[in-house]
Amino acid sequence: MYLSESKTTFLGRRIGYNEEKRKKARAQKVKRGVGGTFRWFKRRGWILFLVIAIAGAAAWTHRFYLQRFNPMELRHLQYIDIEGNRMLSWEDVVQNAQVEPGMLMSEVNADSVQASLLQMPLIHSVAVKKYFPSSLEIKLKEASPVVSVFNGGKATVYSERGMVLPLSMTTAFHLPVADVESIDKIKPISLFLYAMRSGDRKLYDKVSQVSWSEEDRAFEVFFRDVGHRVLFPETGWGEEMYSLYESVRAGFPQDIRCAGEVDLRYAGFAYVRNFDKRCLNG
Repeated sequence: MYLSESKTTFLGRRIGYNEEKRKKARAQKVKRGVGGTFRWFKRRGWILFLVIAIAGAAAWTHRFYLQRFNPMELRHLQYIDIEGNRMLSWEDVVQNAQVEPGMLMSEVNADSVQASLLQMPLIHSVAVKKYFPSSLEIKLKEASPVVSVFNGGKATVYSERGMVLPLSMTTAFHLPVADVESIDKIKPISLFLYAMRSGDRKLYDKVSQVSWSEEDRAFEVFFRDVGHRVLFPETGWGEEMYSLYESVRAGFPQDIRCAGEVDLRYAGFAYVRNFDKRCLNG
């Protein structure tokens, strides 16, 4: 028995009896499904069509208002979750963030809230997120003192971002002191000391005085336990730099004892200069 041409696929592959039977059954099922859909539409589907037509006509008629419709205006701020505040109260944060429960969620802009909070000296960093449907999350990292400046018997304490903190003179005495002549560089000095504190807290605790040297284009640092000055680069601070300085101190104690300056401005190198004359001959 030979198969007819009708029992082949489009590509010419011959099909058997069972495959042809299944193919006809699928065709009948599709035919019944399409027929059932038309019968349903004939009995009840016209109602759905009529509703869609009426809704479309209404939408076209009121398109001016629909274009200005904002679903966010149906939602109001109900929850404000604040994390990381120790010195600042919940009310202080909310007031400076310029938000309040009950306001429209469409009026709550996370970037604006963040920018407003960063204007506060007591805040170092902040992250703001909105959550559906009506929540606002504010995560704070409060500022901490890193340097102080003494001028005319008055002490001013500065944060990591170089902003004035309302702290007492007692706190100022326990911080590195910035030269008053470098007050215009207080922000980069604060950032430099913050990086040192984050990378090597023990080294930061030894800092006695710090200033900006325009001639060397470097931060000039004096430590409590040595008599020389150390020059740090304008940028690119890291743990490797602090480790290098400690290695030089430990490996060349005689040179360090007689040094007037240790220059760390060049990556991977430490230059010891200005030896005391009495140390030149041992």
